[in-house]
Amino acid sequence: MSKKNLYIFIIPFAFLFLLACKNKTTTYTIGISQCSIDNWREKMNTEMRHEALLHPGMKLIFKTVEDDTHEQIKDIESFIEEKIDLLIVSPNEAAPLTPVIEKAYRNKIPVVLVDRKILSDQYTAFIAADNHQIGEEVGNYIANLLKGKGKIVKLLGLKGSTSASERDQGFQSVISKYPQIETVYQADAAWLKNKAEEKMAEALHQQNQIDLVFAQNDRMALGAYEVAEKEGRADDIFFLGIDALPGKDGGIEQIINKKLKATFIYPTGGDKIIQLVSKVLHDRPFQKNNTLYTAVIDQS
Repeated sequence: MSKKNLYIFIIPFAFLFLLACKNKTTTYTIGISQCSIDNWREKMNTEMRHEALLHPGMKLIFKTVEDDTHEQIKDIESFIEEKIDLLIVSPNEAAPLTPVIEKAYRNKIPVVLVDRKILSDQYTAFIAADNHQIGEEVGNYIANLLKGKGKIVKLLGLKGSTSASERDQGFQSVISKYPQIETVYQADAAWLKNKAEEKMAEALHQQNQIDLVFAQNDRMALGAYEVAEKEGRADDIFFLGIDALPGKDGGIEQIINKKLKATFIYPTGGDKIIQLVSKVLHDRPFQKNNTLYTAVIDQS
């Protein structure tokens, strides 16, 4: 083979080799630390998996605890040791999780907080609905529903989680303007249906009159309703929740079945989370704080 023919033979293959190298996709390992197991988070996880398929090179690793702060800290420590490329985390409690999340951030691991915050600004981005705003909207809805007068029960999420405290702060900022709306019972039900059942039984035992129950998520609201129904008092009480998930046992089904009076959409936003992550990983412009919006769902 002549030198000229050899060049003609080699050059196309060299071009294809360089093109293949150029088009080779970088793989990013993304650690996802979820603080709980429930339908809302399962929906978020499914949305993240689906959206990740549209962003080649993303490898998602999920670690989930059952409302256990100590175990979540261990999961995040293991992600740091594995030198993942980015951490997505929904902190079970703000204060205890802050140091380990700051540690990941100091180790040059971008951190995207989801749903709940920490007691620090050492994170890359945050994405969630505005819990304070949701609390305000619930407060306004209740004030109109009760016409400014009534006795209510509040079932709160886990003490120490920012979503629970912010929802209550927003709620109280509105309800405090209505002195004839009285909170006759309040308890931490830890986001859990069985805890809400225990607390609602206690509230019914203590209070002869309850006009409305506001639970900070739909499964607590459903637990409260079922206890009141067993006691023959459910027809006299309005039940409100937050999440508005579709499907079996979701808030929308409970509206249709007339167990809940209203529920407020708390977006899971799994697709939006991965879109934000893609911007962070590829050095594209993004906002540090990102808000997902809510709306009320009732029979109307």
